[in-house]
Amino acid sequence: MKFWQKTYLSVLFVFLIVFDIGAYAILQKSYALNETMDISRGVNEYTTIEKSLSYLLQVYSKTSDRPDYPNLIADFAGNYHKENIYIEVYRGNSLIFSNGYQFEGERKELNGNQDTTVYRKLNDKLWLFIGGHMDFEGFQLVMSRNSDYLQDYHEAMLDYLIVLSIIISIILSTLLILLLLQLTSPIRGLIKGVKAITAGAYSNRVREKGNDEVADLARNFNVMVDAVSTNIETIKRASREKENFINNLTHEIKTPITAIKGYSDFLNRANCTAEDRQMALSYIYEHVARLDLLSSKLMELLYLKNEGITPQRVDIRQLFAYVQRMMQPQLKAKQITLVDEYGAYFLLGDEVLLQTLLMNLVENSIKASRPGGRISLKSYFRDQDTVIEVKDDGKGIPVKDIDKITEAFYMVDKSRAKESGGIGLGLAICNQIADLHQAHLQISSIENEFTKISIIFTTPQ
Repeated sequence: MKFWQKTYLSVLFVFLIVFDIGAYAILQKSYALNETMDISRGVNEYTTIEKSLSYLLQVYSKTSDRPDYPNLIADFAGNYHKENIYIEVYRGNSLIFSNGYQFEGERKELNGNQDTTVYRKLNDKLWLFIGGHMDFEGFQLVMSRNSDYLQDYHEAMLDYLIVLSIIISIILSTLLILLLLQLTSPIRGLIKGVKAITAGAYSNRVREKGNDEVADLARNFNVMVDAVSTNIETIKRASREKENFINNLTHEIKTPITAIKGYSDFLNRANCTAEDRQMALSYIYEHVARLDLLSSKLMELLYLKNEGITPQRVDIRQLFAYVQRMMQPQLKAKQITLVDEYGAYFLLGDEVLLQTLLMNLVENSIKASRPGGRISLKSYFRDQDTVIEVKDDGKGIPVKDIDKITEAFYMVDKSRAKESGGIGLGLAICNQIADLHQAHLQISSIENEFTKISIIFTTPQ
């Protein structure tokens, strides 16, 4: 059963219960008021009859030696017969006169105080009995009067309320269905959107209309779908990167292994000169060294992805001095000048990882620079950020490759990279180290002019 149907049945059921209870209570109250008025009128009639009859009996007893009370009372009672009022007169326990109902049973109106009233149903008719003592020689008077109109009123009102309840139920049902369909329309739209998105249409969004809870739910659902879509794209991108990484790794490993296997087979089977053997061993060593470098870089990259850092205060001047000292042999081999400039003096980070980061960047700059070139190391503030910049005047990077060079195994010029011993993991490691420091790399370059890589530390230093 749908939500709107449950709501419809619940509201209708509660309304009918409350309406019927309220209507019945009003009916009972109205009946009680009419009954009170009927009793009041009956008591007034009884009082009039009792006083009149008592006076007649007193006068009659004084004027007659042998009074005939029954005939006198009969003549008096005849005056009220047309009004459906009947009279009984008792002296003690003896009935003197009666033109009304005679029945067995308790007669409270004879045993009670003055003007005792009792309703009785006799032959499917409602009668009001009123009894009490007369002001004449201990006589007792009982007056009975037909009150069927009360019963008829109660039944008519009950029938009226039943019909009214049915009519109101029909009207309420119609209005309630229309109202619920209107109110639940946004929910049905939300369900439709959810089904579409569940089927894979992540570009779909549910309609947001109004400021009620359903609109808030729709907005939050759209936010959730945005987050899911972003995560899916991230997963897809990560999957593609992983696939590319594996393909590149396979290629990088296959080349030296094939070479090693070929030269090993050559040494085992061929009748070769000492010069050829030396050449084969040299190639084998070169490819083994390449595999060793590859494995160490991969381990370093894996370590960085699985570890965090404990930031410490790092002196940028000492950091630059370390890089200058460690890279000196390579700088000297190509007669390249490394200059440094300070605008910021301290960083929060891991000193060893920052050394690795800068050495990788400077090493790349050395490889890209011409003999006699110039590389600069700078530190400065940019707004609230601390920036370390590595700039060279080498061959530069094509615009189409700038966004990809931090991917593992990506090399702009593979032939030149292999000649210089590169395997395409240096900038990937640099990017990972920057992420660990909540920093990011910003790369700008013009071919044959310069390459500038800025490490922007966004956390307060």
